[in-house]
Amino acid sequence: MASFSIVLKSTLSDIRDGKTYTVRKMADGNCWMAENLKFKLEANKTYTGVNNTTGNTITFSTGAICGNGNTNAACIMNGNTAYDSTYDSWYYSWYAATAGSGTSSMTTNDGDAANSICPVHWRLPTNYTNKQYPDGGANKSWGYLVNAYGISPENHASDSEWQTLVGQPFNLLHAGYFSMGTFHNNGIGYQWHATSSIHASDAYRLGFNTALIHPQDSQGPKFYGFNVRCVAI
Repeated sequence: MASFSIVLKSTLSDIRDGKTYTVRKMADGNCWMAENLKFKLEANKTYTGVNNTTGNTITFSTGAICGNGNTNAACIMNGNTAYDSTYDSWYYSWYAATAGSGTSSMTTNDGDAANSICPVHWRLPTNYTNKQYPDGGANKSWGYLVNAYGISPENHASDSEWQTLVGQPFNLLHAGYFSMGTFHNNGIGYQWHATSSIHASDAYRLGFNTALIHPQDSQGPKFYGFNVRCVAI
């Protein structure tokens, strides 16, 4: 198994709002945010996001607040109630996390959502098992990352292996999820992928608890609010 020692870190400044994030170069050779994204979205406003392939900026407009079963491609989580001060984390629907480029009709066969709300030159991670990528895009995935630390994406990590990674260098939070105006299931953590699942109603996510990690096979409703981590393009 690879070493779990702390890896090279730096600071990323998001030019959109001035917020800064600790970023680390991980064992997979990629630079990852070591904190959850805290970019605030509100309804019916225009924002800047990023093209997942080129890293160039794109603009997107938010729509209505997400509700139960809302499949509006631009729906977002409420800008006030989707922030949890306990974890200093924002929660985004998949539609919001993909800057409106992810739709309610997309499935795994359609490839990844084209854009994200990540800072410029950063993107949402892909799904490790999706083979649709033109330039090794699967290398920008949670599955590829945990594999670099000696944990098979297909065989979920044991408690001792995973807990070491949760603390450092990943610094992942068991922050639960947001749905229907309420936070749920603290003790579990989720991070959106850029990839829709085989079911158009869901998208892939990193899922983890105190004992296990599911880097590639966990799925959740697209209108739920999960956390976001970005990886450098």
